[in-house]
Amino acid sequence: NYFPFFPFLDEGYYQGGKFQFETEVPDAYNMVPPKVKCLTRIWHPNITETGEICL
Repeated sequence: NYFPFFPFLDEGYYQGGKFQFETEVPDAYNMVPPKVKCLTRIWHPNITETGEICL
């Protein structure tokens, strides 16, 4: 199960930013975590340079 995700932030450092995320929820979800990747280049302590997210 794959779906794109586009959050809209109305406060904080990223207010007004446009961000695109790729989200994949495996069929075995709850036993296997979802995979989320940021497709927008951004600096954040929990997002690597390649978009991998530390959940």
